[in-house]
Amino acid sequence: MAKKPNLRKKKKKQEPEYNAKERFENVKILVQTKRPKEAIAYIYLVYTDLIFKKHKKPREPYQTIREYAITCVNELGLNPQNTYVFIKQIEDIIYGGVEPTSKEFESTISLFSALHKEITTKSFSFSL
Repeated sequence: MAKKPNLRKKKKKQEPEYNAKERFENVKILVQTKRPKEAIAYIYLVYTDLIFKKHKKPREPYQTIREYAITCVNELGLNPQNTYVFIKQIEDIIYGGVEPTSKEFESTISLFSALHKEITTKSFSFSL
Protein backbone atom coordinates (compact mmCIF):
# COMPACT_ATOMS: atom_id res chain seq x y z
CA MET A 1 0.00 0.00 0.00
CA ALA A 2 1.33 3.45 -0.93
CA LYS A 3 2.10 6.03 1.73
CA LYS A 4 -0.30 8.92 2.04
CA PRO A 5 1.35 12.28 1.57
CA ASN A 6 1.63 14.44 4.65
CA LEU A 7 -0.80 17.29 4.05
CA ARG A 8 0.31 19.32 7.02
CA LYS A 9 2.36 22.33 6.15
CA LYS A 10 5.74 22.36 7.72
CA LYS A 11 6.44 25.39 9.81
CA LYS A 12 9.45 27.34 8.74
CA LYS A 13 12.04 27.36 11.46
CA GLN A 14 12.35 30.89 12.79
CA GLU A 15 15.97 32.02 12.71
CA PRO A 16 17.11 34.27 15.51
CA GLU A 17 17.46 37.89 14.49
CA TYR A 18 20.99 39.04 13.72
CA ASN A 19 22.25 41.23 16.51
CA ALA A 20 25.00 43.55 15.33
CA LYS A 21 25.21 45.19 18.76
CA GLU A 22 26.47 41.93 20.27
CA ARG A 23 29.10 41.68 17.55
CA PHE A 24 30.19 45.25 18.22
CA GLU A 25 31.24 44.24 21.72
CA ASN A 26 34.22 42.63 19.99
CA VAL A 27 34.87 45.90 18.17
CA LYS A 28 34.89 47.69 21.53
CA ILE A 29 37.43 45.20 22.90
CA LEU A 30 39.67 45.63 19.83
CA VAL A 31 39.62 49.40 20.21
CA GLN A 32 40.31 49.23 23.95
CA THR A 33 43.31 46.98 23.31
CA LYS A 34 44.74 49.50 20.83
CA ARG A 35 43.95 47.52 17.67
CA PRO A 36 41.79 49.97 15.69
CA LYS A 37 42.70 48.57 12.26
CA GLU A 38 41.49 45.12 13.33
CA ALA A 39 38.33 46.73 14.74
CA ILE A 40 37.61 48.31 11.33
CA ALA A 41 38.21 44.98 9.60
CA TYR A 42 35.83 43.35 12.08
CA ILE A 43 33.15 45.95 11.25
CA TYR A 44 33.45 44.81 7.64
CA LEU A 45 32.93 41.19 8.74
CA VAL A 46 29.79 42.24 10.61
CA TYR A 47 28.59 43.88 7.38
CA THR A 48 29.18 40.70 5.33
CA ASP A 49 27.45 38.59 8.00
CA LEU A 50 24.50 40.96 7.95
CA ILE A 51 24.22 40.67 4.16
CA PHE A 52 24.39 36.89 4.39
CA LYS A 53 21.75 36.65 7.13
CA LYS A 54 19.35 38.98 5.34
CA HIS A 55 19.90 38.04 1.69
CA LYS A 56 21.74 34.69 1.80
CA LYS A 57 24.48 36.22 -0.36
CA PRO A 58 27.92 35.24 0.93
CA ARG A 59 31.16 36.85 -0.14
CA GLU A 60 32.87 34.32 -2.37
CA PRO A 61 36.55 33.55 -1.66
CA TYR A 62 37.64 34.94 -5.03
CA GLN A 63 35.82 38.27 -4.55
CA THR A 64 37.61 41.39 -3.42
CA ILE A 65 35.95 43.72 -0.96
CA ARG A 66 35.02 46.03 -3.83
CA GLU A 67 33.69 43.22 -6.05
CA TYR A 68 31.43 42.04 -3.23
CA ALA A 69 30.15 45.59 -2.76
CA ILE A 70 29.37 45.83 -6.48
CA THR A 71 27.49 42.53 -6.25
CA CYS A 72 25.49 43.80 -3.28
CA VAL A 73 24.54 46.98 -5.13
CA ASN A 74 23.70 45.28 -8.42
CA GLU A 75 21.97 42.14 -7.16
CA LEU A 76 20.55 43.18 -3.80
CA GLY A 77 19.69 46.77 -4.60
CA LEU A 78 21.72 48.43 -1.87
CA ASN A 79 22.22 52.16 -2.17
CA PRO A 80 25.47 52.67 -4.10
CA GLN A 81 26.26 55.93 -2.28
CA ASN A 82 26.15 54.32 1.18
CA THR A 83 27.82 51.10 0.10
CA TYR A 84 30.74 52.48 -1.91
CA VAL A 85 31.66 55.18 0.62
CA PHE A 86 31.68 52.55 3.38
CA ILE A 87 33.78 50.15 1.29
CA LYS A 88 36.25 52.90 0.29
CA GLN A 89 36.71 53.76 3.97
CA ILE A 90 37.31 50.08 4.82
CA GLU A 91 39.80 49.63 1.96
CA ASP A 92 41.69 52.82 2.82
CA ILE A 93 42.10 51.73 6.42
CA ILE A 94 42.84 48.05 5.85
CA TYR A 95 45.16 48.45 2.86
CA GLY A 96 46.33 52.04 3.37
CA GLY A 97 49.02 51.19 5.89
CA VAL A 98 48.02 53.96 8.27
CA GLU A 99 46.49 53.46 11.69
CA PRO A 100 42.95 54.89 11.74
CA THR A 101 42.24 57.94 13.85
CA SER A 102 39.27 58.17 16.17
CA LYS A 103 37.60 60.43 13.59
CA GLU A 104 37.96 57.75 10.89
CA PHE A 105 36.72 55.12 13.30
CA GLU A 106 33.61 57.13 14.17
CA SER A 107 33.03 57.80 10.47
CA THR A 108 33.21 54.07 9.71
CA ILE A 109 30.66 53.32 12.42
CA SER A 110 28.38 56.04 11.06
CA LEU A 111 28.62 54.61 7.54
CA PHE A 112 27.93 51.11 8.87
CA SER A 113 24.90 52.44 10.76
CA ALA A 114 23.43 53.84 7.53
CA LEU A 115 23.93 50.50 5.79
CA HIS A 116 22.51 48.60 8.75
CA LYS A 117 19.36 50.71 8.64
CA GLU A 118 19.05 50.18 4.88
CA ILE A 119 19.49 46.40 5.15
CA THR A 120 17.39 45.73 8.26
CA THR A 121 15.16 48.85 8.40
CA LYS A 122 16.24 49.15 12.05
CA SER A 123 18.40 51.89 13.50
CA PHE A 124 21.83 51.07 14.82
CA SER A 125 23.97 53.14 17.12
CA PHE A 126 27.21 52.35 18.85
CA SER A 127 29.56 54.29 21.04
CA LEU A 128 32.77 53.39 22.78
